[in-house]
Amino acid sequence: MAASMQADVNRANTVAQNIANSNTAGYKRLFALGDAAQGGAMADTRQGAMSRTGSDLDLAIEGAGYFSAQDPGGGYVSRGGALRQDSRGRLVLAQSGLPLDGEQGEIFLRPGAFRVDEAGQVFQGERVVARIKLVYPAKDARLEAAGNGLYRLRGALADPKDLGGAGRIRQGFLEMSNVNSTREMVELMEATRHLESVQKAVQGMDAVWDKALRTMGEF
Repeated sequence: MAASMQADVNRANTVAQNIANSNTAGYKRLFALGDAAQGGAMADTRQGAMSRTGSDLDLAIEGAGYFSAQDPGGGYVSRGGALRQDSRGRLVLAQSGLPLDGEQGEIFLRPGAFRVDEAGQVFQGERVVARIKLVYPAKDARLEAAGNGLYRLRGALADPKDLGGAGRIRQGFLEMSNVNSTREMVELMEATRHLESVQKAVQGMDAVWDKALRTMGEF
C-alpha cells in the first residue's frame, strides 16, 4: 500500500511539473518510470512545435540534436534556445546563464548583429566566428531534468546519421514544450483519484485492526 501511495505521489508531482512548464521553450514532458515509487522520471524527447519570434537571440533545433553547456559540476544538454549575451560578450543560455558550447569552446561575439545558418555557423558580417555544437544522445540514453531548461545525459552520444541525420538550427524561432496540458490534467486527476482510493483502503484496514485489537483485549 505504501509503495502504491508513493508511486501515485511521484506520478502526480511529475505531472504537476509538466503542467507548470507547458509554456517553457524547449521543455520535454517527463513521465514516471515503471518503478515510480523510487521517484524516477524520463523525458519524452519528441519534437515540440516551432514558434517564430523574429529575435536573432532565439534558436530552435529541427531534428534530434541538443545544445550543449557546461558548468564546474559537469555537462548538460538543452533544447531551450533562448540566448543572451553576458557582460563578457559570450552567448549564454538565457534561463541558466551557462555559456553555450561551440565546436571550439565558448562563443564570444563583438557588439552588433550576428547570423546563424542551418549548420550552426555563426557569422558577424561575412566572417564565420564560431560554430554551435550540437550533441546527439543515443536512442537508449536517458535525459534527467536538472532545472532551468537543462538535462543531464545518462548514456552515450550517437552519430547523427544513426538518428536520421543532423539537426538544423533555425534562427528567430523557439521550440515550444511538447506538453499537452489537457492530457496532463486528466493524468493528474487520475493519479489523485487513485491516491484517494488507496488512502481510503488504508483507513479501512486500520479500522479493522483497531476493532480486532479491542476484541482481543476483551478476553
